[in-house]
Amino acid sequence: YQVRMIPFEDDEFTRPYTGKVDAELNQKMNVEVRVEGVDSRQFALVMDTCWATPVNDPDYSLRWDLIVT
Repeated sequence: YQVRMIPFEDDEFTRPYTGKVDAELNQKMNVEVRVEGVDSRQFALVMDTCWATPVNDPDYSLRWDLIVT
């Protein structure tokens, strides 16, 4: 499956950003997370957290929280 994160300019998720998005550290941003290639009647995505690391290791000690609930 392909997962796509789409940043939006507004709280109503009506105006997606286009082009390059500049963000400040700890800036709140509205992001839609969409899974493509699945039947939405049989599949639901639920995210509690999302983070990034500088290497391909989810347990790496350095990480940046992207989505926090």
